[in-house]
Amino acid sequence: MVPLASVSNTLQFPDWQCAVEDALHETDWTKRGECIRNARAAIFSRLKAKLKRPPGTLERIALNDAIHILQVLRSSKL
Repeated sequence: MVPLASVSNTLQFPDWQCAVEDALHETDWTKRGECIRNARAAIFSRLKAKLKRPPGTLERIALNDAIHILQVLRSSKL
């Protein structure tokens, strides 16, 4: 497994993508819920911070994809 510090260097939007990566890599089902909540908070914080100047198209697509990924993680035991 790649250390998360290395992953954050390769992410395009590390401010919120690191939290999503944490949720994706969490194998303990009892801790995954908290990781998902943290990732959702990071995503919505990013959207809220950019209400006056919304994220660019690429980041908006990535944010939408991340929201969908978190929904799948929350509804299944992958």
